[in-house]
Amino acid sequence: MKTIIGNSIFFAGVVFGLVCLFFACFPAWGVFLPDGEVFTIAFAMGAVTYANISDEIIANIRRWHGTIDEQFSNIDNLFNLLKDNGTQWSVPEEMLSNLTDHRNELADLIPKCRSNRASTLDRNMRNGLLKSTVGFCLTQIKAWVYTQHYAGVLTVEDVHALGFFLPGETGGFHSRKEATDALAEVKVKVINEDFIHVVVDQAAGENAALVNHGWPQGVTMAVIVIRSVDGNTEVYNKTTTHLHNKIEMPKGSRGKQFAIKAAFLRHVDDAPTFGPAPTFSMPLSTDDLVEALDRQHHEDFEAQLREVERHRQEVEELKKTKS
Repeated sequence: MKTIIGNSIFFAGVVFGLVCLFFACFPAWGVFLPDGEVFTIAFAMGAVTYANISDEIIANIRRWHGTIDEQFSNIDNLFNLLKDNGTQWSVPEEMLSNLTDHRNELADLIPKCRSNRASTLDRNMRNGLLKSTVGFCLTQIKAWVYTQHYAGVLTVEDVHALGFFLPGETGGFHSRKEATDALAEVKVKVINEDFIHVVVDQAAGENAALVNHGWPQGVTMAVIVIRSVDGNTEVYNKTTTHLHNKIEMPKGSRGKQFAIKAAFLRHVDDAPTFGPAPTFSMPLSTDDLVEALDRQHHEDFEAQLREVERHRQEVEELKKTKS
């Protein structure tokens, strides 16, 4: 009987998961009715991406679909967190009670099924109860978690610690890609005394094959770094998602020389691998030239005054000597 009930809950969980996935595609709200209660869930899309989640959290959440021990580990972790934070998180007593019963029964059945005392019936009960408990966690408890997160009771970190992704965080269920070693080549065109046009492309040696918009496959961003050549001071360091970039140079850049480099990133926390760093010079405007010429005239005039004063002092000293 438990197996039949477990399978029913499991298939209901599959349907619920599809409904969640449907609503996760829209920045709207969905209404779910588990156990006769109404849950209103708001799905905020685009705020958190797959790249912002650590590999450890991703691995932990995937254990819901892993081995028997991995699934039970997630059930046990969820049970302990809900029990320890029941009052603070306003955990429903009936939900926690049901999870407690399932968890305790599994804690007895799983070790028993590894012994020679286990029967086929025991293993069927374990499998059915495990499926129903995982389904219960991924449907009713997960819906409650989303509701509490939307209400501001649970943080993103709390949701992850409980073993759940937020809608939009699964990234199509693909594993996280390794950082890219493809080198970026930077092409700079000075527009005027304040702006430059920067193109970030694949290095010439790697750009011979077909590419997607000039960038390696799977790369969605690049970091651009600009340093002054004379003082080796970093004046610009930003991430971009564009092939072409118009950059305003900081104040005081006119008439100075700079080195620019870029690196492709698959994730915001990748260690950048920079390509070659060409140099460029920012021009002076007409006003800058006039100001520089005027400043030079003042400097020359002040130098002449100092020279006249020095000559006067020498004449005074000669007079004193003769007298």
